Amino acid sequence: MLKVSSLFILLCGLIASSSAQEVLSRVSSHITDALTQGLLGMNFLPTLQTIDFQGPLKDIFSLVLGHQLTNGEANFMVQMKDLRLFQVFLETSPDFKGIDLRMPLAFSIQIKFPALNPYIFHVWTDMKVQLYLEKDVDNRYQLTFGHCRIVPETVWIQSGNFITPMKNFIVENIERALGNVIIHNFGAKMCPFINSWLYNLNPQVTNQLISLLLQHGTYQATVKISAK
Repeated sequence: MLKVSSLFILLCGLIASSSAQEVLSRVSSHITDALTQGLLGMNFLPTLQTIDFQGPLKDIFSLVLGHQLTNGEANFMVQMKDLRLFQVFLETSPDFKGIDLRMPLAFSIQIKFPALNPYIFHVWTDMKVQLYLEKDVDNRYQLTFGHCRIVPETVWIQSGNFITPMKNFIVENIERALGNVIIHNFGAKMCPFINSWLYNLNPQVTNQLISLLLQHGTYQATVKISAK
């Protein structure tokens, strides 16, 4: 009997989670449109191009592959290309009180080693920021954003080169190193920009997010809504 009850509770939780996500997706489409356009309008993609991949990757490859493959700035080059921001979306947080803002990205990394043809890697990943409400000194709700990061499980890297067995070792090490740089360096460089953008959101969009959070979470909706 205990097993059946536990299973029933689990199923109810899954159904509730799915229903909450469906409702959130349906009512937030106009907000996510505004957020996507807002990011693009804030030069989000050009800002991404300023992130230094070459320095961290050179340090890693010098240790893993040897200095002969990375010796000399003119011979070892890393370029980011074809940056794309897809439609951002909102999803339920595990505690069902806040929501997560997800920003799907795609880009290519071209790596040139001395005396070797360039290696091209296609990258897909999501950035995530937690959104929730807090009361200010006047007892009004304001939009607050929490942990910002690259979601490790969304990092997907695919080689654009024809890989021979002899080159497989190099490619595997590049993919591993590139994944680590994206998870740790990429998010650290971009999160201050995203936090600044959220802090200076259009007041109308801010209030729409606050209203959405009040409907979605367990906040006391009787308190006056206020943008941060």
